Amino acid sequence: MKIDNLFLLAWFATAASAIGPKPAQRLEGKPSPIPNFKWIDPFKTERRQKYNSACATQMLFEAQEFVLDDLAEGPPTGLLQYRDALKDLFGMRQYPGSWDGIDPHGYDRTILMMDYETLPLKVREWIEDQARTNGPGDGFYGVYARQGPATRVLKTVRIPDAPVPEEWRSRDNRRVVIFAPGALHENLPLWLTQKTGCEEYFADLSKYGPLPKNGGVIGYPIHHTKPNRSQGLRYIEFTLKAEYLELKEGEVEEEIPEAVIEQVEKVEDKVEEKVEEKVEEKVEKVEQKVEEKAEEKLEEKTEEKKTEEPEKTQEAGDQSEEKDEL
Repeated sequence: MKIDNLFLLAWFATAASAIGPKPAQRLEGKPSPIPNFKWIDPFKTERRQKYNSACATQMLFEAQEFVLDDLAEGPPTGLLQYRDALKDLFGMRQYPGSWDGIDPHGYDRTILMMDYETLPLKVREWIEDQARTNGPGDGFYGVYARQGPATRVLKTVRIPDAPVPEEWRSRDNRRVVIFAPGALHENLPLWLTQKTGCEEYFADLSKYGPLPKNGGVIGYPIHHTKPNRSQGLRYIEFTLKAEYLELKEGEVEEEIPEAVIEQVEKVEDKVEEKVEEKVEEKVEKVEQKVEEKAEEKLEEKTEEKKTEEPEKTQEAGDQSEEKDEL
């Protein structure tokens, strides 16, 4: 996947210094749609009228919303302590977009932070599974140990093998998760699997898609507030909604437009390519380490032989002297 150069420049412009950019140097973004963004608001489409909602729910969540400027500031108004770790995580993926698939560009790009334990368990398990298996969702969410103002975080937390030990899970209250709003589209139904009555439908992401269909699940962030930045506040609220649909009696389901299918396939192909690249990169790193280890062992053996040879020569000389004395 091609990485947006402006994104990298804007996101990590503060990497060299803890001091943020001067106002005159601020990169003003020009908003534009995310390329091949497949998630539209399905509740506002004409196609939605052909279906009954067999199960529906919506839920309010709380988060903190930051912009890229805030990577140069410490808490509570900034993310300075997570800056280096975010560079490592998000530098490998194209910016997922804001709430509605728009990329603000420059320093206006937004990211959210939440207490990890407040995410529904199904969401946490999905994030961990994607990271553990290098899945297509790996890199959308970064899970970090919660840190104080004077401590820097360099990488995400290590995800244990499944099933996750209870002891590890009990420490979720010491962790935070950071992500772009657009990442919510990747697993939105899972956010609504906790005591909603629709768990059996929303837990199966194979039913989830961007457009209404019979037996399918649709979802969207239907509302979000903005932080009062002028007062030094970052807290926001957002509402997610999802529905499980069944075709109304007498209605005929229309085929999804070919253009939409092609767009979805393009996105999926790019995701697969990125996953393959990451796997190949990790394999190369492992092979390199194996080669380095083998070379180290070979050098150690060579040094041992060099050390042994003078000893053997000395022993032979000593034996010769003993014979001469006899």
